[in-house]
Amino acid sequence: MRRHVMTHPVLDPRLSVECTYGDPVTWREALDLLYDLLPEYADNLSAALEAGDTVRMHSVAHGLSGASSYCGTVAVHASAKQLEELCLYENASALAEAVNTVLHNIGRLMHLRQSGLPAADGDPIY
Repeated sequence: MRRHVMTHPVLDPRLSVECTYGDPVTWREALDLLYDLLPEYADNLSAALEAGDTVRMHSVAHGLSGASSYCGTVAVHASAKQLEELCLYENASALAEAVNTVLHNIGRLMHLRQSGLPAADGDPIY
């Protein structure tokens, strides 16, 4: 089994609040919206990978990168951004690892929600 190096936090609450102009309520609302969309993003990425559809993969990665950029979900954002960029230069078969990294980070974020989210002024969670 491959080990993923966790260089980016799953969630950085302080960064999140900064991204929402210092408003922890807006951060929580944005994070809840992202959580509602994560299963759809994961399904769409998996389907695009299975179909070998780099255009769709790029579109989904772009949407996820943007959606996650305001929530302090650093690992999801960084891996989606990397996948988005790779889609411009690689064929679909070369993108499996990048897609799996995004899916792994989505899973980590979903697990965090189940175990309880930190306070808005909390430390980053890896």
